Amino acid sequence: MRRFLNHEQYSVFTGDITDAQAIRLQHELSRLMIPGDRVTEIRAANRQNIEVSHLAKSEAGKGELKRTPLDDHRRDFTVL
Repeated sequence: MRRFLNHEQYSVFTGDITDAQAIRLQHELSRLMIPGDRVTEIRAANRQNIEVSHLAKSEAGKGELKRTPLDDHRRDFTVL
């Protein structure tokens, strides 16, 4: 992930990347992750447009990552 983002602290990466870089990063994560691993992705265009998703590997360990959108932050600002 350090090729794409800044390593802020253990398991926390931040930065601005293009859509193409995000796709490459997701493919790389899909290759490296094992079932049970989960990545929380936060995309923010600005303070009002924030998307939060969990990315997880299937139990079979094959295929692309499954994206599960989260919307808790839209109801409860203490989540972020």
